Amino acid sequence: MVNFDRHGLLRRQTALESGALPREIDDAVHDGVLVAVGRGTYIAGASLLGKPAYLQRQIIYRSKCIAAATKRPRRSGAARTGLRVLSHESAAAVHGLALLTPNQKLVHLTSGAATGGAVKGRTTVFHTGSLTEDDIVVVDGVRVTSLARTVTDVAATSSSFAQSLAVVDSGLKRGVTRDELQRLLERPRKGVSRARAAVRHGDALAANPGESWCRAQIVEAGLPVPTLQKRYDLHDDTVAYVDHDFDGKVVLEFDGRVKYGGEYLGPGQAPSDVVIAEKLREDKLREFGLDVVRAIWDDLRNRRMIPLLEKHLRAHGITRLSGR
Repeated sequence: MVNFDRHGLLRRQTALESGALPREIDDAVHDGVLVAVGRGTYIAGASLLGKPAYLQRQIIYRSKCIAAATKRPRRSGAARTGLRVLSHESAAAVHGLALLTPNQKLVHLTSGAATGGAVKGRTTVFHTGSLTEDDIVVVDGVRVTSLARTVTDVAATSSSFAQSLAVVDSGLKRGVTRDELQRLLERPRKGVSRARAAVRHGDALAANPGESWCRAQIVEAGLPVPTLQKRYDLHDDTVAYVDHDFDGKVVLEFDGRVKYGGEYLGPGQAPSDVVIAEKLREDKLREFGLDVVRAIWDDLRNRRMIPLLEKHLRAHGITRLSGR
């Protein structure tokens, strides 16, 4: 079988033209030697070995997007212009932006046409919208929208403030400036108000989309916005950085349960070791006089976090912002 291309992709037609037999390719897929990332396009199964499920999904989706961007465009529909720039969530995958609940079924491409609506196929969405030279960058040989343009596109088309805030936080963490994002959001378009609000509240110190979701619910509830990653020098001479700090009185820690699944474990470390270590850390924070509140994914999904957090905040005299 022929070598993979520069993107780690193997295209079925190329393999067949190089002498591979259809049955050989099918057997390789069946045995996990190859993993399909699109119609007639594969990556090496070895690239997924030893990686947690969520990371495997990210690798497959990123490869799927690159495969769509680098294949020969058809002479019909929105692809007729020949411009195939990965955009929106697909560009975010190539840039490595952290998103909240990303849709990894559809590949997003922007045609550069100034007018017209998006054309949605079974697996691909072609967006319209003018693209300047500054809006396009090349990553690993693939044309994608720039980091700032990608952040604003995702923020404006996301279905919730939490999703918009997560991509803005991730973009700021990667070095995009608030001024850049604000300039790209000056012109009216659908979803721009939500995107602008996300930019106002964005914070590069958010460690992950779960923490962004916590803060989004806090903002929407009209509660004071916490300080992120505040440092505490504890009584035993250790240092702790807390996720969300409210006036040095209440601490909200986001506990993404996925970290107990293996990818955050050290050599020889069991999930129970992590649980015990975090319990000890929490006890030290309480010894320091902090009221610690813990939230998990289910608390965010079921809207249980805010009532619990507000109860603790009220006990320390911290109330909702005026006008809420």
